[in-house]
Amino acid sequence: MATSPGKSPALEADNTETTGLLSATVVAGLRNLGAIISPPLTKLLIANSLKLTLHPDATIAPVPEIYASNAACAKQSEYAVVTLYALATKHGWDGLHLRQQLEQLGLDAGAVDELSRVYEDSRKELVLRQLQLGHSFPHITDIQWRIVCDVKSSTSDCSTGVANFHINLGNFRPSSGERVTIVEFVCNAEELQSLINRLKEIERHCNQMAVA
Repeated sequence: MATSPGKSPALEADNTETTGLLSATVVAGLRNLGAIISPPLTKLLIANSLKLTLHPDATIAPVPEIYASNAACAKQSEYAVVTLYALATKHGWDGLHLRQQLEQLGLDAGAVDELSRVYEDSRKELVLRQLQLGHSFPHITDIQWRIVCDVKSSTSDCSTGVANFHINLGNFRPSSGERVTIVEFVCNAEELQSLINRLKEIERHCNQMAVA
């Protein structure tokens, strides 16, 4: 089998393994770090993504500056970092192995350093979190929502006037009745409608399976 000049078959195999685990969306999000997203914001985003990975049930305070210049790009990169750390923990990578995989993806050197450092420093906590998750999917039984609208204030002349929906999905502990947040996210009206349509599609499919 022919290989690219300057690359060993083993290196190409490792790179294939990495890209096979990480989707194109995740890889693109990682490549934003230190490039489209500035180095200072990259560090802030990685730190925030680690909090989301370790404490998905908690309400993490938003960091507006991360999303100020390019919200879509920042959200993609945040998702990418969370996915990267989850997969790296699941497959038992150490800090060195993670660094090698990231370098093969052609990421910014500063971003590779920060991703590797944060992962290595937090690896024990990530492993414990992975063990807590087990293999069962969360059971969602409750939804809460509110509308968040960016309006012009007396201290700022900038306003998009766009309404977004803050969605919180959760359930209740059988023992205490305490409500537990499983996941929360923000979306606009178009994204919310798309989600509703997909859920209706799933409901129709389940109904068809039930009567088949």
